[in-house]
Amino acid sequence: MDSSENDSENEYSEENEGTGTGKESSSEEANSSGDEVPKLADDEYKEMPFEDLLKLQKKLGSRVYNEAIFGKTKERKQNTTVKSKPAKKSKQASDCESDSDSGPEEMTSKRKVPALGMGKKAKNASISRPRDPRFDPRQGYFSGRQFRNNFSFINDLRNKELGKLKNKLETATDPEEVDRLKFLVQRTENQIREYAKQKTLDADKMREKQQVRESVQEGKRPFFERKSTKQARALVEQYDKLKDVGSLAKHIDKRRKKISAKDRKKLDFST
Repeated sequence: MDSSENDSENEYSEENEGTGTGKESSSEEANSSGDEVPKLADDEYKEMPFEDLLKLQKKLGSRVYNEAIFGKTKERKQNTTVKSKPAKKSKQASDCESDSDSGPEEMTSKRKVPALGMGKKAKNASISRPRDPRFDPRQGYFSGRQFRNNFSFINDLRNKELGKLKNKLETATDPEEVDRLKFLVQRTENQIREYAKQKTLDADKMREKQQVRESVQEGKRPFFERKSTKQARALVEQYDKLKDVGSLAKHIDKRRKKISAKDRKKLDFST
């Protein structure tokens, strides 16, 4: 009996010692958890290589490692809440905008009035481009009669040039020079002839306008001649002039050859 009681007392003392050691270890862990973990300086962990940081994380654990590198969780939460306050407002505003299903956002039509002389200029407005007055509507419409009246001195220059060319043609000996001078003489003669023709047409038009004005002033109905009758009258006048000069037969011969050449071309195309 005594031996059994001694054994039970020994077992009870061992259990009390075990529970005491457990309590002491748990209290040490609580104290260790309550102690503050020192935070590493920025220069220390920034200069450490990545492999050493991974080894340190495995050795210390993720919680202690995060506190050593980033600080305590309370400080981090405070910093994030302070920084995220304006972001919350923007989220609320975006939520309000997304909740409204009233269609797309309407853009404002208000525009700031520019200062005097500071308006929006057109592209390449400062670049001055050359303008051809012949094809520019801002210069007005072309009038052949007015042009011939304003530049009538050109015809006088052509007459003088024709005389000089004929004198050079008489003294020229080179066949190429002779051909060139003949071409120039023929061209100037054609230009002078065309100028005289246009002047006669201008005179006829002015005479018709004057007749219309006079008939209107007298209270009569103006008479406008047809184009076909004008052409027939001009052709009769042309034949009369050729007859007076004596070149009517030559003109008729040229006209017959021209018509026969046209008929020959038509026959060639038909075959």
